[in-house]
Amino acid sequence: MNGFYITFPTDWTVDDDPGDGRAVVAQSPLEEGTEPDITRTTFEVLVIRMKSRPGLEKFFDGYVKKLPESKPYYQHEDSGEIKVGRHKTKYILYAIDTEPRIEARLEYFQEKGSNIYIFRGVTRGIQFNRFHDTFREIAYTFRLM
Repeated sequence: MNGFYITFPTDWTVDDDPGDGRAVVAQSPLEEGTEPDITRTTFEVLVIRMKSRPGLEKFFDGYVKKLPESKPYYQHEDSGEIKVGRHKTKYILYAIDTEPRIEARLEYFQEKGSNIYIFRGVTRGIQFNRFHDTFREIAYTFRLM
């Protein structure tokens, strides 16, 4: 339906079509005694349907440029280009204040036709090192259909 395939760890819960422009959201298990709003780790896929084909470079550059706007804290860590599923993929790793927490986000971007696919791992900043490899493993299962 959304033109992609992705695999999540078996112990994560998956919600197809949760709304807010997200096609799927997977959540890692919560540790006992933790608050979901502060400690929840997710991996989500957004499908952005554009009126015309924007071009991956142009869309990515515009997206990255808007990240620090109106945010009290934004820190760019890394960005570049890789191949995922034989498709050109842009990525960015950054930290941002989303109140009530500082989040680390590892985001990947692909384009097919006039659709932009953003697939990203999101966790509390201090948990990022624990989830970095899992985020990459999930992202590398992403396939456009």
